[in-house]
Amino acid sequence: MAGSAQAELKFPPGSRIQVKPGAGPRLAARTGTVIRTGYYPKSLRVILDGSKGPITLHMDYVAMIDT
Repeated sequence: MAGSAQAELKFPPGSRIQVKPGAGPRLAARTGTVIRTGYYPKSLRVILDGSKGPITLHMDYVAMIDT
């Protein structure tokens, strides 16, 4: 899966991310941590701060936070 390899390089596990406004008002501006790549190319499994379980987001809806 070339897409998963691309996601892995751009957003390695443990990366801090912020959800972009394009993801919708419920998720916009929330922050979280990448757990792993998703099943589909360009998808990420992310656990948002304050959440109990992970969600899957498309790479286009997240931005890396500089730490």
